[in-house]
Amino acid sequence: MEKFNVAIVGAGPGGIFAAYELHKLAPSLSVVVIEKGKPLEKRKCPIDGVKIKSCINCPSCSIMNGFGGAGAFSDGKYNITNEFGGDLYQYVGAKQAIELMEYVDTINVENGGAASRLFANDR
Repeated sequence: MEKFNVAIVGAGPGGIFAAYELHKLAPSLSVVVIEKGKPLEKRKCPIDGVKIKSCINCPSCSIMNGFGGAGAFSDGKYNITNEFGGDLYQYVGAKQAIELMEYVDTINVENGGAASRLFANDR
C-alpha cells in the first residue's frame, strides 16, 4: 500500500485549494486527494426534463460529487463579497476576507477561470 504524508478527502474547491497550498508551501510532502465522484468527463446528471424530471438519488451524484464539486458545472465565478455566502469575515475581518477571496480568484483565473469581476461593498 502506498503511503502519503497528507490525505485530503474531497476534490471540491476546499480540497483542491488545500492540495494546491500544500504543494506550494511544502513540495516535498506526498499528497493524495480522495474523491468519490466520477471524473469530470464522466459526470452527467440523468435528469433530462422529459423522461426523468427530478432527482433519482444516484449512488454518487454527478452534480455534487467529483473534481470541482458542484461548481464544476457552474460558469466559473465566485461570489467575492462579505454580504452573503458565509461568515469568514467574522473570523478574520472584512478586509482580510476580501484579500483571501481575491487570492483564490487570481489562482482560478490563472488556471482558466473566468476573469469577470464584480465586487460588492465590504461590511
